[in-house]
This record gives sequence, C-alpha cells and structure tokens, in this order.
Amino acid sequence: MNKNKKSKIIKLVMGSSIGMVTMALVIIIPCLMILDFFGANITDDYVENNMDYADQYKSTLNKALKNGYGYVPLNRILYFYLENDQLSFYDIYVDNIDKDTNKMMTISDVCELSKYKNYDGCKSLNTESQIDEEQNKPFVSPIDFSKATVTSFFMEERIVFEESDVHTAWDLATGNQTPVYATCDGIVTEVSFTQKENVTNTSAGGGNQIKIKCEIDDEVTYTVWYAHLYPSSAKVKEGEQVRAGDELAGVGTTGYSTGPHLHYQVMYDGNNVDGMSLIDFSDKNTIHKPDLNNGYIHNEFYNPNNGYPLQP
Repeated sequence: MNKNKKSKIIKLVMGSSIGMVTMALVIIIPCLMILDFFGANITDDYVENNMDYADQYKSTLNKALKNGYGYVPLNRILYFYLENDQLSFYDIYVDNIDKDTNKMMTISDVCELSKYKNYDGCKSLNTESQIDEEQNKPFVSPIDFSKATVTSFFMEERIVFEESDVHTAWDLATGNQTPVYATCDGIVTEVSFTQKENVTNTSAGGGNQIKIKCEIDDEVTYTVWYAHLYPSSAKVKEGEQVRAGDELAGVGTTGYSTGPHLHYQVMYDGNNVDGMSLIDFSDKNTIHKPDLNNGYIHNEFYNPNNGYPLQP
C-alpha cells in the first residue's frame, strides 16, 4: 500500500464518528485498566481493590490452613477465578498446592493440569504477576494455626474503628495468652511492654510488642514484628538470641486492637512483605513440642512421625 492510500485511510477513520469512538476506546481502555477501573488488579505481590474478595478469601484460607494445607495468596486464586467464576476459591486453592511438599506450585505446573491447561491465562502465561519458580521458605509458624483464625491478610483493604486502611501485616485471632513463636533464628531488637492491662487502647498503636531481626544469609535480613501482646508475657529480652520456634510471648489485645490476636508483620529492606509467604508448611503434621533437656522449655518443631526436629 502506498503512502497516499495509507493517508486517506487514516483520514477516513479519524474523520468518522465510528472511527473517533474506536480510537478513543483504544486509548481509554488501557488507561482504565492501569487505573484499575474494572476491579481487582493483580500485582507482583498482592491484589489491589480486594475488598470484594476479602471475606471469601479469608474463609477459604482459614479452612485450608486448618486442614493442614500450605499458603496460596489471593492473587493466585484470582488468576483462575476471574477467568471462570464458577470455580470455588477453595478448589482453586487446593489445586495450587503441591501434594508432596505442601508448597504452592509454580504457575507453569498448575497450568499443566488438565483442569486449567486450556485457560487463556495458561495459554499466555503472565509470569510477571505469578510465581514461576520454587520459593525459599525460611520461616516456621508464628502461632499454632490450628488454634488461630485469619481476620486480616497482607494488604487487605478494610475498615477498622470506622476508618479505612490497607493492612500491611497479618492478624491472627486466637485466645488470650496463646503462645507466639519466633519464626526464624535471630536477635531480639525490641521488647516494649508499656501496657499493663489487656485492654484496647486506640492511642497505643501496636500495644505490647516484640521485634526480632533474622539474617537468612549474607544478603537477606528480615525484621519480624509481633504486636498486641499480653501484658507481662514476654519471655525474651532485647539483645537475646532466639531460635526458630522459641516462645516469645502470649497473644493479647493491647493497643489499637479489636480483640485478642497476633499482629504478625515482616519487613525486608525497609519494605513490608507478605510474611505468610515465607512460612514453611512442608509438613502438615508439624507441631510444637517442649524440650526439657536443658532445664527450660524450648519450642522446637517436631515431626510426630519420627520424633526428630524439623529444620526450619
């Protein structure tokens, strides 16, 4: 096609009302998608505008954790659900768990399943928004998940005390004084127990809290923050070294809290990260078992099938 013909076609399209509408849509729709006009936007780490899915996801997550399954984030579930909303969150969740390791499968492996292989999302994989390599899981559980309920997940959009916010941590509701554990080997950097009564105080922030710093390797160091702890329940001091599974304190409802729960928050290089994604759920039967050999209770993670401690 010569240059003059191209020029005439362009003028014809731009000069017609249909052409103007078409060109406008071509420009506007991508912009609206970027601005998240059409709803949930799956990012590298979390789902924005997630309020419509929050309750359904928490219900699914709690059921899965209590049934011993590992962790699957909301963005993975929506990757399939937004293409076929006849699927249940729970079925998608379980489908994405590797039955041998209890870890979330890579997106490529899930897309090899007959159930999903013909999905558009699998024919054209988006590996920028979905994990496509096996992930390192350096943490153990901060709490016994069989006794806890997730009431808020990482980056959940929510309303607390009639105020909207985006939660940069996990809230794990359970009974007062339920043990809280170190998720990794590290050093206690802060023990702040200013609240003497186990009551809500909206001006006291995280209430009683403990922070530990865990150096995973030469390049990766995490800070783990435990908040709303029970008064006088601290079992560690600042500067003390802890091992993964050591008991740190008990759950409470001190500070800006709506009820007894653990606020579990993880930071890396000054940024909040999804602390649940770092937990190793590889053994469904992992439990806390006290070791009295050294004259004090040291919480290790034991496999009840062979009695040996599992390596975090």
